[in-house]
Amino acid sequence: MASFKLLTASQVSKQLSMDDAVRAVKEGGIIMYAAAKQHGICRETLRHRILGRHSVICDEAIPLHRNHCIGSFSHVAMELGLTNTKFDDKYLRRFLKRHAELSIRVTHASNRKKAREWTTERCEEYIAKLQKLHDEGYFERAEQVWNLDETAFDTAEMYDRVIARKVARQIPSPYDGTEKECVTILPSGNAAGIQLKFMALYAGKVHVRSRLDDTEGMCYHAVNSSGYMDEIHFANYMKQVVLPALTEDKNIIFVDGHFSHINNVTLSYYCKELTQDTGKKVAIFCLPAGQTSHLQHWDASAFGGVKKKYKMYFRDRRLTPNGMVTKDNLLSHVVKLWYRLEGCPEKYAFNIGDCLKSGFQKCGLYPFSPNVIRSTVKSYNDPTVSNSGKSTQEISQDFTALFEVLRSQHHISSESDLQDFKEFTLLKQRGITPEVVLASALQKTLMGAAPTKQRRAKDEHLSTESGALVNEATWEEHRDKAKADKAKVTAKKTAKRKAPEPGDISVDPRKKRRKAAVRKTAANSAPQKGPSPNGRATRRDHRAKERERQPSTDKLDYITAYNQGATAKNSTTFDGNLLYTDAALHDIQRLSILAPLSLPHRTFGHMQIDGYDIPAGTCLYQNRYAMSRDTKYWARPNDFHPEHFLGPSGELVMSAAYSVVQRW
Repeated sequence: MASFKLLTASQVSKQLSMDDAVRAVKEGGIIMYAAAKQHGICRETLRHRILGRHSVICDEAIPLHRNHCIGSFSHVAMELGLTNTKFDDKYLRRFLKRHAELSIRVTHASNRKKAREWTTERCEEYIAKLQKLHDEGYFERAEQVWNLDETAFDTAEMYDRVIARKVARQIPSPYDGTEKECVTILPSGNAAGIQLKFMALYAGKVHVRSRLDDTEGMCYHAVNSSGYMDEIHFANYMKQVVLPALTEDKNIIFVDGHFSHINNVTLSYYCKELTQDTGKKVAIFCLPAGQTSHLQHWDASAFGGVKKKYKMYFRDRRLTPNGMVTKDNLLSHVVKLWYRLEGCPEKYAFNIGDCLKSGFQKCGLYPFSPNVIRSTVKSYNDPTVSNSGKSTQEISQDFTALFEVLRSQHHISSESDLQDFKEFTLLKQRGITPEVVLASALQKTLMGAAPTKQRRAKDEHLSTESGALVNEATWEEHRDKAKADKAKVTAKKTAKRKAPEPGDISVDPRKKRRKAAVRKTAANSAPQKGPSPNGRATRRDHRAKERERQPSTDKLDYITAYNQGATAKNSTTFDGNLLYTDAALHDIQRLSILAPLSLPHRTFGHMQIDGYDIPAGTCLYQNRYAMSRDTKYWARPNDFHPEHFLGPSGELVMSAAYSVVQRW
């Protein structure tokens, strides 16, 4: 029997919209395009519904997983009353074979939140910035437009299935988890398909020269502690590899929004130095934040095929004797595949040049095409458009007729009441019920409005929401000014903290020492006790009398006085004048006893203790904890009380219970 699931309100709304659209086409005579647009549904889905086809996938929604798709087959079979409701991969392959437009694809790893931030407004801002550079002559030839991007090449698979004997308990793996097992690769190329030697960044402390064997000088090697790109290595790579390869007077280099690319003062200095020496201008343009999946040339065309072929090559090399790819020989393999050197298998070779050219065309940068860039904005990612395709922006409406009816028939004429009716009408059009409005108003009345958020400190970083020119003169001046202002405030605080007292600024240090000596002499010669010249007791006199009346309660003074006044000697003490300290140490050992029970002891013969017969060979334990807490021997057994070990005359005495504990 078929099992029915409860549908959500959104699913019910979509089904009703679909039914209305089908009815409008079949009975109302409206064309499919107009009906789909009117009811906010997918036109292709509407066409399949009218023709009796069942669509299970949509490009604007999350696609079906393999198990979900097989589950959908079973659900449809149960609804149709078929006898066979069990399906497996064989039926899935047949389904894909019948529908040539469908295939199993790798899901995209882009951030959905960032994708929703790529709106028409930000896209237009991005195009305006590029248009300005285009008018200045930065997009005239393909050799002027460059791009750099980072990727990672793995040298081990963390989760790997291998063939091994069943009795083997542990299967060795090249991955041990002690260090970063992937190598950061930074390639660079221009719209003409020209590639420069890429940068390989390792995690470590020293350069291993053997890693560059068989690379034919086509690799720039770098090492840092983390293995991730930083400002210094990126700027050095640009200075030594990219900037010398520029042949045009005006060049633009596209990078992504990494911190090492944006706030890179060293790179800005190198670009200025190149302009002063050769007259070549370099514009470092940062792509919009979070949008590099469809605006970055390497991501759009090159890296997908490169990673696929490298993964095939990496796994096939395991079958070759002594042919595994490791961190030490990775560069020789990547260079051979990247630049198609001698001995490179054709099926694994990277087609970087042609992919790089098509990547610039897909992103609309060369040739410069604003329409191609606008096509990257998806309607379902724009917050001004709902999931059903309907615009969420409020349409201006005329409420004059409504206000006239309220004034003439219901005698409601105050401006505030009319505005309340207007707001209620707008809420009702959006599907918000009166109960929700009433509950919200009651909550504000009883609980008060929600507290407003405190504004954060102003962010001085470069905003890359719609792209930005990293080495722009105005941004560099703003950054240097902010840095100088911050240093000035820090120096001011430091000077204020180290400044002398206001009255001592003009006093010579030698005079200050002389005045201090005079004040000290006067204080010593002044009477310490007695009334003041006017007959009144001073505050110092009151404090002195108070000290005379009260005995000293300071424990440290008491211990010091006791130790200094003791004259008795004891063989167990290390100094005759530290008897109280010795007693304190013994009481600490009594309280903090480490072993509550002693080591086991065995009797050699028969014995009798307190009326108990103990045969020979009996194992005995001493309860040291109970003996150190026995009220028979200790006046305050649970407190720290060094007087437990001091006699009436101040000598050091040992209790019988403590002596037994020490012997055992």
